[in-house]
Amino acid sequence: MRSHKLGSAARRALSDAREAVGPTPFQVLIRVKGEPDEEQRRQIADAGARVGMAAGDVLTATVAPGDLGRLTEVDCVDYVELSEPLHPETGTRPQKP
Repeated sequence: MRSHKLGSAARRALSDAREAVGPTPFQVLIRVKGEPDEEQRRQIADAGARVGMAAGDVLTATVAPGDLGRLTEVDCVDYVELSEPLHPETGTRPQKP
C-alpha cells in the first residue's frame, strides 16, 4: 500500500474498518494523473473500485476497505480521500429570523 496517497480521513476509516465486522464499502474521491481515460478507469476497476462520475481529474468511486490498498498501487492514482459532506447534518433546522 502506498499510504502517502491516502487522505487522513481515508487512513482513519481504513484503520476503523479493520476492526469492524462486515465493513461497508467506502465512497471515495480519486484524483488521477490528467483527464481520466478508459484505460485509467479499467485499471481502477481492476483494483476493486466501482467507478462513478468524473469531473476534471477527479473520479467518484465505491471501494471495499480491503481493496483500498490495491487502489493506491495503481500508477495513475495520485490521491484517494473519503467522499464526505462539507457540512454534515446536525439533525437541527436553522432558526428563521
